[in-house]
Amino acid sequence: MTASILDRVPRQTIDWLTDRQNPAVTVLTRTHLLGETPSDELDSLWDQRNEYGPVAEILDLMRPDGSWAPPGRDYRKYGGSLWQIHLLGELYANGDDERVQQTAEYAFSRQLPDGSWSCMNMKPAGSITCLTANVGRALARMGWAEDERVHAAMAYCVDIYKQLGIVDCREGRLYQLNGYCHMLTPKVLLFLGEVPQALWPDGAAELRDACVTALRDKEVFRCLPVESREFQDAIWSMTAAERHGFRERFLAEHDELHYREKPGWLRFGFPLSYNSDALESLLALAGVGEARRPEYEPAIELVLKAADAEMRWTLRTTLNGKMLADVEEKARPSRWLTWRALRVLQAFGAA
Repeated sequence: MTASILDRVPRQTIDWLTDRQNPAVTVLTRTHLLGETPSDELDSLWDQRNEYGPVAEILDLMRPDGSWAPPGRDYRKYGGSLWQIHLLGELYANGDDERVQQTAEYAFSRQLPDGSWSCMNMKPAGSITCLTANVGRALARMGWAEDERVHAAMAYCVDIYKQLGIVDCREGRLYQLNGYCHMLTPKVLLFLGEVPQALWPDGAAELRDACVTALRDKEVFRCLPVESREFQDAIWSMTAAERHGFRERFLAEHDELHYREKPGWLRFGFPLSYNSDALESLLALAGVGEARRPEYEPAIELVLKAADAEMRWTLRTTLNGKMLADVEEKARPSRWLTWRALRVLQAFGAA
């Protein structure tokens, strides 16, 4: 019999994950980790996802039109309406609920004709790929994966990639050494993973491969060039005219960049915003069918070492106090992180 990561998980941890305090984690654990077959009991429990404390609190604060704040505050961190839709998606809110359907329609009403969402009150100049991917993923997860408006959001992400030739929101990233946005790569993959591949727009597979390549080549979390401080100090002391071509000249003078860990990606949190971490990035890779590779081993080992003696994972970073509802407790074992970690380790065949 092939060894499995679940062989290392004590019974009390499985009981803790499936104790019904968090219906979504309970059902996800029982189906995806433990391999239980569908049943009326599991269906009933899955229908109770909106009774989970943080989901219930967020929905109770919703305005009649499906928003949480005036339209001009759609992107206000972390209380704006688009943030609530993202957070509800992270918490697997039940899209059969009329309130969730109302907020989904509000989100679609704030979508631009090109499929994007803007952080500047629907101004195209504020359209950003990470926001579009986060909102699109949330809507897909909550029941709109086959909706043409979600597909338009994905097409926007693809079109921006085609225009720039890099994984990014805009050309401004040419003013940093990586030349692309490493934080964006898992967000795009998570979005792709929520939509059936048969419904992906043309070019989505190439975008997937670009994101995978970026994570793979940087061993997931080793994406911070040591030379960045020198580069940033120099470029931001220049006039706009002097900056033109400076990145190319700098790279020509530095034959090899020396990459180190991105510190925040080593401390696991939930839910996350436009940034990510190594655990979420591995989850994103698994979600688009990536198999285990040598380049992923440092990140997999990082996840394994973060487990406590009972194979639980502790919440190290949190948006609690910033969101409309707190999710779990910092410095305590997290059901959400434990589910994520075990799912990643199972997907990559860790034992």
